[in-house]
Amino acid sequence: MLCILPFLCTSCFKEVDLGFPATVTFSKEGGTKTVTGDVAFTNADIHDYKTAEQGEETWGEDGTRYNSYKWLKVEYKEYKWNSKELTIYAEPNTTGKSRKLYIELYSGPEYHVITVVQD
Repeated sequence: MLCILPFLCTSCFKEVDLGFPATVTFSKEGGTKTVTGDVAFTNADIHDYKTAEQGEETWGEDGTRYNSYKWLKVEYKEYKWNSKELTIYAEPNTTGKSRKLYIELYSGPEYHVITVVQD
């Protein structure tokens, strides 16, 4: 029983390179960027690692999925379309400070993190 316990305490998910960029940067004006990768993903979540909060997911009627949090929004097609494309929208930054959020893309037990920075 003691030999099995360490396996139960470790995560089954691991970070890998799915072919998407590690960092996406926006100017203070904000805008839209589309990024592509090598592997189709099932889910895209926005996270704020400082507060441990995350975005809210919504679905469009045409199979488009959205995740939004604070000043950032992502859009992508459902997994059944074998999507390897992610569109990122950043609102203008009027705070005068640099800001950062993270997008986690999941493909089965593997995930890729994109750091989004806005000046």
